[in-house]
Amino acid sequence: MRNDTTPFPNPRMDIERISYIFGSFTRRRQSVNSPNKKSARASPTKTNNHQRSKSSPLDTKRSIISSRAKSVIGPSFQDGTKFRCPMCKNQFVEPRVLPCLHTFCLKCLENLEHQKKQFNSAEKPHGRKSHSRNLNSSIDDGSKRYINCPSCGSRAEIPHNGVRFLPPNYSLQHQMVLATLNSDSTHLLCDLCSNEVTATSRCMDCAISFCPECEQIHLRQKTSASHEVLGLDNAREKGITKIRKQVMCIQHPEAELRLFCSTCYQVLCGECASLSHRNHMCEPVHKVAKTHIVSLQMAANKAKALIEKTATDTSVLSATSKKIDVDCSKIQLEIEKFIEDYMKSIEEHKIHLLEQIRQIREEKILQITQEKLRLQKKIRDARDISYFLDDLLNEGSDVEILSFIKPMINKIEACDNLEPTPLMKYSDSIQFLSEEVVKDSKSGFSIYGVLTTQSVSAEHCRIDSKDLQNLRAGKKVTATLETRDTKDHPLERGGENVTAEIQLRVAGVSRSLVSNVSDQRDGTYAISFVPDVPGKLAFIVKVNGEHIQGSPFPIIVRSCRPHKGAFHCCSFCSSGGSKEATCGCEGRMPGGYKGCGHGHEGHPGKRHWSCCGNILEHSECGRSRSNSHYQFTL
Repeated sequence: MRNDTTPFPNPRMDIERISYIFGSFTRRRQSVNSPNKKSARASPTKTNNHQRSKSSPLDTKRSIISSRAKSVIGPSFQDGTKFRCPMCKNQFVEPRVLPCLHTFCLKCLENLEHQKKQFNSAEKPHGRKSHSRNLNSSIDDGSKRYINCPSCGSRAEIPHNGVRFLPPNYSLQHQMVLATLNSDSTHLLCDLCSNEVTATSRCMDCAISFCPECEQIHLRQKTSASHEVLGLDNAREKGITKIRKQVMCIQHPEAELRLFCSTCYQVLCGECASLSHRNHMCEPVHKVAKTHIVSLQMAANKAKALIEKTATDTSVLSATSKKIDVDCSKIQLEIEKFIEDYMKSIEEHKIHLLEQIRQIREEKILQITQEKLRLQKKIRDARDISYFLDDLLNEGSDVEILSFIKPMINKIEACDNLEPTPLMKYSDSIQFLSEEVVKDSKSGFSIYGVLTTQSVSAEHCRIDSKDLQNLRAGKKVTATLETRDTKDHPLERGGENVTAEIQLRVAGVSRSLVSNVSDQRDGTYAISFVPDVPGKLAFIVKVNGEHIQGSPFPIIVRSCRPHKGAFHCCSFCSSGGSKEATCGCEGRMPGGYKGCGHGHEGHPGKRHWSCCGNILEHSECGRSRSNSHYQFTL
């Protein structure tokens, strides 16, 4: 490595050895037989444009980074991991971008392509097919050729003319050039002189480096009189952020890319448009760039939001995974303590329960792990899109941005259009019910202790609405509550805290009627109540303090049909011994009496209504309208 204080024996600008798609960023070298320095300065404009288009990524005759270039570039540039190829771990040389948006040196990709040829040539004579694919190998699919990305394993199609025709990473090249220009150890030459003349200043507007004489000529021009020209040290201290960009066609190195084919989503030169894109919709890039830039910016924003959302979801899943592990360990201890108090005959039951908890743990942890892997892949894809678009949109020109429209659309579509997927609905409930009896126990003992992953969900619990229809004041109502878990599966056990009450408003005063709840121990609960007044009431049912589905239920209680008879002990007593008096209980007293009497056949044994035989005093009359009984009232 050279020291910066050592004079350069050959002050040739090593930075020119970097293959760069948009022309020479510092100096356009003339041929050996170029005119002298004075003649070159006499027409700076022509010198400035000389051989501009010949700086092409296909120019492999020049070495990319020589040992002297490394000493000129300096350690700050060399140590940046951003400028290192993931394959060779060295500084990028002619970086190319795969459709998955990962970047590698051209030489590294050519090696992959070469491995493919050797792989095919070794298999064809033996007629064998490989049953495994190496990530660093290439594969054939009919007439198309593919390589697998060394970073993510995605299959990338090789252009017809080879990996050399993959798009260069413009943003990365911009950054490499700017890092080199801003390095104090970089020796810059005058961009306008044909000889090896050291540059001392730089025009921040034109992005051109000058020697002192060319600087004066530049400042005397009317068009550049207001330009900001700074010394190299001052320019580097302020930060060189602008370079001259001119993107040349890969197939026609002398032609600049100026058109965009909306049919093929490709940036073209004039020759490509006239030869291979005839009759296609080709427009100047400046007309179509704005629309696509807005779309890509929106995609970049969505990618960033997706990264944050997915990272949060991953944290939630990690916390849930830890909680599951803690809960499983806790339940295992409870199971072991419970089983130890039992007789020797229930040892098999203990083993069975431990096997269940092991399977539950593995199943749930596996679900969490698979979901985390899916989210992590989504993070990687979104991060690739975000980072690449940030660099492309911040550093790239319209042409460069439009060059990636098609791969970006494909990548975004492959990432579900950067839409966040909903977090997996997951129940982390694991409970050991020590008071529940094991059903169908083969040991002959009443064994207690059931392991369940079901957790009651109030919003899934339900009551049959038919039980709340045709309600009458004073008439008992019984409704059945069915409890369900978070997956809407019926619970097969009881023990939940179920409460029910009736709320009503009478004469402007609100009051509540508490209902009776009976646990059936099979996941259902019988709720009974007797509405004492007619009107619109609210039936409230809660499970563990939470309203069930549909609660509070609006119910309508209607008045009972009034009784037309007498609430008596028997027809004989109420009629004063009349033989013609009848009763709705259908009882008959012998001796020619048409009504009932104590102790005789058909008497209900207690006081009842003579009109319908109902034994409840405050009840609805059940007598059919078509029936007519002689009623005798006192």
